[in-house]
Amino acid sequence: MSKRQISKEQRDRIETWRKDAETLSYEEAMQALDLLLAELQNDSVPLADLQQKVLHGEVYLNRCQSLLDSVEQSIVELDPTTLKATTDA
Repeated sequence: MSKRQISKEQRDRIETWRKDAETLSYEEAMQALDLLLAELQNDSVPLADLQQKVLHGEVYLNRCQSLLDSVEQSIVELDPTTLKATTDA
């Protein structure tokens, strides 16, 4: 597997995207990812911009995965002795 060559300018841009994505909820990050995917699927993205769009999409995807991992970890850490059954009847 070859590593992508990313310029300092691209790394800085990716870091900005990451910082922006940190404030997004799962739903917001998924919506942003869906919008990017729609752009990529309709062939309207110039080839020169394609790599940037893909990298930006990866940032949103990583945000979603991070949020899911966090929720999963919270569930794994639940202590069954502190949980109480509730009834709404």
